[in-house]
Amino acid sequence: MLVSINVSKKWLLKHTRCSEQKLFEVLPQVKASVDAVEGDVISLEITGDRPDLLSRTGIARAINGFTRARLGAPKLAVRPTRAVIRVEKSVFGVRPIIVGALATGLRFSSEDIAELMQLQEKLTLTHGRRRKRVAIGIHDAAPIAFPLVYKAVLPKEIEFVPLGEERKMDLEQILRDTPKGWEYAFTLKGCDRYPIILDARGNVVSFPPIINGKLTAVTEETKSLFLDVTGTDFEACNVALNVLCQHFNDEGAKIHSVTVIDALGKKIVCPETRPEKMVLNAEYCNKTLGLALKPTQIVECLRKQRFNARRKGVHVEVEIPRYRADVLHQIDLVEEVALGYGYNAFQPAKPSVFTKGGFSMESELVEKIRDALSGAGFLEVSCYVLTNEEKARRAKSEREITRIKNPVSEEYSALRSTLLPGLLETLGKNTRHSYPQKFFEVGEIVAKDAKTETRTRTDLHASAITAHSETGLSEAASVLAILARAIGRDVVLEKASHPQFIEGRCAAVFLGGEARGERLGFVGEIAPEVLENFGIQMPAAGFEITIKKGEK
Repeated sequence: MLVSINVSKKWLLKHTRCSEQKLFEVLPQVKASVDAVEGDVISLEITGDRPDLLSRTGIARAINGFTRARLGAPKLAVRPTRAVIRVEKSVFGVRPIIVGALATGLRFSSEDIAELMQLQEKLTLTHGRRRKRVAIGIHDAAPIAFPLVYKAVLPKEIEFVPLGEERKMDLEQILRDTPKGWEYAFTLKGCDRYPIILDARGNVVSFPPIINGKLTAVTEETKSLFLDVTGTDFEACNVALNVLCQHFNDEGAKIHSVTVIDALGKKIVCPETRPEKMVLNAEYCNKTLGLALKPTQIVECLRKQRFNARRKGVHVEVEIPRYRADVLHQIDLVEEVALGYGYNAFQPAKPSVFTKGGFSMESELVEKIRDALSGAGFLEVSCYVLTNEEKARRAKSEREITRIKNPVSEEYSALRSTLLPGLLETLGKNTRHSYPQKFFEVGEIVAKDAKTETRTRTDLHASAITAHSETGLSEAASVLAILARAIGRDVVLEKASHPQFIEGRCAAVFLGGEARGERLGFVGEIAPEVLENFGIQMPAAGFEITIKKGEK
């Protein structure tokens, strides 16, 4: 995922000591591709895995490392305070995590505020997954009285004036009547209570992850900030807080800690800035990159990437700043070494063996299917291999899906065993468009071994569906015949039953000729109940067959 940010060219030139030519040479090498330049504004494209590059200070930090102006991890001094946030049990089932910090000694211009709002927006969009995982509140600290209380309340229990509004509203009204409420109400879907941050005077500081209170709005008169980060994962929230604190530190502010006391009395001093440590094997690094760097040279490359690193025998010990959320494995450090070494410094090598590329037999087969079905007026779609049990249930799929042991989300908790549910979902999302609608997909499915129930194989399937008022079994069967001729196969149909199709309007597809008896799939008219499950109000017919079975 790429995200676009705007930075001032004048500001970057001032804070990196680069010439304009050098600046534009270095930007792509620190993973900040230049998209456009209009006057003083440079539009940059940043990959979603680098939240630390979503601000002008983050870009300047990376440039200064690459040009050797400043090496190693930047310092972040956090001063202790008595500021406290008390967390009540009521938020545990809603949005359990909160961290915070204070930044003082600030001077804001309109440009500085715009930069801050951009950082907040882009950080929650990417790293925060549209505020579902992480949401950020940035407040003028002057009106806030500590200690704060973080708790969950009933939707109509509290009223306050939200940012950008002029009247008091309860939490239900905010979700219903404000732009931010409309945009982010999905983050609280299914919750009976909503999270709220109150100060010692009972004033509402924030209604996370939706909107802040008007009382703490940031203006050009603001001298100090309170930062709150709420979410569902401590490390993700702490990374976001470290990104913000490092940004303000680089802008010249002083950073102060906030102590979070949970409902069990456990104290956490935020932000947690202690770096993570990882050991990089120098031999593994060189083998991966095709280089012959000494450990001391690897250390130098990593210091250019703003890591603290030191040689430890044949290995390199690396300290990873807490604002870097993307370093999870040795290979991530290898990439940093490559960036520090400079991709332009790699010398191309001629292949030792002459080879001639070409399509594999499977690719040629897939292309024939695509040409045949496209020629028949069908539009190709490509659905995710990841799916969930609910989609398979709605499609009345008989084939058992392979469940993922530790899924990231319920939406993608299994591997698909058929293609037809994806095509049905596509039809369901296009009901407002004109008919006929015709879709097909050629792709991989994961099939379970019926004997062992543990081993799986990856098969290649082809599926097509057509929806309009006069469609039927004969149309679907004729399209199947076109496909069979295109790939040089003889197929025969036999009357059959399948829960996805209307009884008496379904046929099993068998391979003809000498291999007679091997069932490839089914063709027929989609059952009304299945169509209703996907919100489809037009008759539909289709088929799905196995093109190639994979190895177990």
